[in-house]
Amino acid sequence: MDTKIKLFLAIVIVAFLIGISTIFSFEGTNKIDAHTIPEKWKNVIQKKDNTNNNNNNNNNINNNNINNTIETGNPYNKIDEVYYQNEKLNIKRSEQVRGAMKHAWEKYKEFAWGQDELRPLTKSHKEWFGLGLTIIDSLDTLKIMNLDKEYKEGRDWVANVLKQSKNTGMAVSVFETIIRVLGSHVTMYGLTNDEMYLEKAVEIGDLLLYAFPKDTKNPFPASQIRLATHGKTYPGWTGGCVILSEVSTLFLEFNELSRISGDPKYKEYSDRVIDALSKLKPNIPGLFPVFVNQDANGFCGSFITIGGLGDSYYEYLLKMWIYTNGEDEIYRRLFVESADSIIEHLYKVSPKGDGYLSAMDHNSLTNIQEHLACFAGGMFALAAAANITQDDKKSAKYMEVGEMITKTCVKTYLTSPSGLAPESFRVDPDSGNISWNVHGTYSWYILRPETVESLFILYRLTGDIKYQEWSWKIFEAIEDVCRHENGYNGLKNVDDRKSLDDTQESFFMS
Repeated sequence: MDTKIKLFLAIVIVAFLIGISTIFSFEGTNKIDAHTIPEKWKNVIQKKDNTNNNNNNNNNINNNNINNTIETGNPYNKIDEVYYQNEKLNIKRSEQVRGAMKHAWEKYKEFAWGQDELRPLTKSHKEWFGLGLTIIDSLDTLKIMNLDKEYKEGRDWVANVLKQSKNTGMAVSVFETIIRVLGSHVTMYGLTNDEMYLEKAVEIGDLLLYAFPKDTKNPFPASQIRLATHGKTYPGWTGGCVILSEVSTLFLEFNELSRISGDPKYKEYSDRVIDALSKLKPNIPGLFPVFVNQDANGFCGSFITIGGLGDSYYEYLLKMWIYTNGEDEIYRRLFVESADSIIEHLYKVSPKGDGYLSAMDHNSLTNIQEHLACFAGGMFALAAAANITQDDKKSAKYMEVGEMITKTCVKTYLTSPSGLAPESFRVDPDSGNISWNVHGTYSWYILRPETVESLFILYRLTGDIKYQEWSWKIFEAIEDVCRHENGYNGLKNVDDRKSLDDTQESFFMS
């Protein structure tokens, strides 16, 4: 696989905070492309314009007049020329983001080194994996930002201290271990060709296989596993059913591990899961309830969401189609069917013109969207750029939906008293008012990355600097409200900028 797509996957899948820093770029032209770029996409404009027009601060959510789209041969990169038009400002901002990463890393190192996460207010740590999650989550960001000293500290800890099969006394989430630990190792191997990361990836990959039933009739992994003893459990609160997003968030990592290790067994487990999911028949084609029977013979309940419990299933379908160069039709078929049904049944535009994705239960819309679902703006835009539908009219609709969802997610930041977005919000279908602190919503902010991810993707795909400006507004709010002398905090309530929580989430640095 071309190193550039590894970097692309690293950012889009594993590295979210770097979305802001990549928007402002450290080296001018971004080194991110599609997987093994087809010839027709290789002629990317590299024209440098030193006019340094730094007066394009578009902070108005309703101002859509700025459109510096640059036509290039590569549908995943429209920013080269527009980057140079604002080069001085971009370099200045990227250094500020780099400084934020250094601050988060240094305080983690000072108060929580080797532990999962930093608690900045109490100068202590939070442990729920026993695998040094902050270090593992940060490696690709440190590498991309050229923070060489900090990267070496993290790399040396992984090489010399990390014991993935040690008995921590804790059961770990299979899902979280795949996306954080295995995802980090395969990404870092792709970025560095360092054999240590491949060895670690194979080790954790083999341990994760114990999460799968020995009976191949049951294709899905368990929810939790004890890495030292190989004991596995399924969630009791779901009635023993598995969770859609958890069992499907392995396609990229397992396929890539088979590719780089030369061992097909990981891909075989992944294929077993996608084959089982492809045979399920939901009531609405393409919209899967979030709970699935362990034996893959149907669903448990009717709750459907593109947010938590459902999100990664849809995301990984698209990214696997891109990863396989469009050669695996099953991912295209499932994604297009799902995306079309999402637009038809879950996507709504309020009377005030805000596009959003509602959850659905018992065929009724909740009109509530989670921040977690804000990734879908980038997903639809990426699907349009990749032309997964093979239909120009439908691709244009996907792009429109992606832009609208992202705009609404940004609006929840820019209209909150703290400048930070709530965990979920409700759109009144009659008035169009967006609110949180109401029944069914949650007003906390835990440094989530999904909106920034979508802004990063849309900026790269369109070259429109309004996505940079919105990203910068979010970064400024994080610096103003969440930066603490001992790290970064979330908020318990976005309406109260003083309601600091006590966790620097590891994914904030990933």
